[in-house]
Parts: sequence; C-alpha cells; structure tokens
Amino acid sequence: MANALITPFGMRKTLKWIKDTYNNPPVIITENGITDNGTLEANLDDSSFRTYYIQNYLSNLRDAMVEDEVNVVGYTLWSLMDNFEWTRGYTEKFGLYQVDFSSENRTRTPKQSASYYKNVIKTRCLVDTCEE
Repeated sequence: MANALITPFGMRKTLKWIKDTYNNPPVIITENGITDNGTLEANLDDSSFRTYYIQNYLSNLRDAMVEDEVNVVGYTLWSLMDNFEWTRGYTEKFGLYQVDFSSENRTRTPKQSASYYKNVIKTRCLVDTCEE
C-alpha cells in the first residue's frame, strides 16, 4: 500500500467546518486521491488500497451531504490517468488508468480501481450489492 495517511472522516469534518464557518457555500472537491508510488506498473492491481480509499472517502462525503447537509456540488478523483506531478514527475501514479510513458502512443490501461469507480458512477452505490 502507498505510504499515506488515510483519514476519510477528515473530509467530512472539514466539509462540516466549511459549512458552519462560511454559511454553507457550494463546494467542489477536486483531485481527491491516493498515489500508488509507481509500484503497480506490472500488475495494475490497486484494488486493495485505492478502492478502499475511494469507497471510504465517498462514504464520508455522502454522510456530509446527507446527514450534515453540506452543499457539495461536485467531486473529482485525482486523477483519471497517471500524469506528471510537479514535485514527483512521473514516479508516482494517481490515475485510474496507467499510462505507459515509454510507449510512443502513451498506451492507457485500466487499473482495477477504474472498474470499481465506473460501477460507482453507473449505480451511484459504493458497495457491490445495493439495496433499492
């Protein structure tokens, strides 16, 4: 797993603080994600940590919106594809899709987390089986 402090409850607490402090402004969350430190180039299996990360952060985001009535109007992951990061170059990977920077075509291959996130978008459900 990537070396990162994962604190999904912190997102909810921060959003609630923004709501209470600034009279519940519209909030757009951009670039929420976790790096795989470039270690998954060979197997693309990031499901054990990135799927966990996405599921738990979105669960806390949902709680902030529903239970705390925070005015979140947008959310994006960081990032759809592996890219150049200013402080780390191409060494850390944040994307749902691996980009082969050695390839002339910059071949893109979905990581396992891409499948999970695609299902979240399609079903609006964070778990495998949703209740109606």
